[in-house]
Amino acid sequence: MGRVIAAFFSILLLLVSMYLFGFAFQVESGQGFVFMGGLLLMTISFFLPIHVFGKK
Repeated sequence: MGRVIAAFFSILLLLVSMYLFGFAFQVESGQGFVFMGGLLLMTISFFLPIHVFGKK
């Protein structure tokens, strides 16, 4: 059950990060911070399944 939750959460983080990438071009100020937030979320979304599914 934990793996299903981790996979769902990882996909959710990936979708939110892609939304932040596009949203960074729409905000008036702080575009770099929004874009970096998207990069951070994408990194976590790839790290989570590797860490959770890598354990045997």
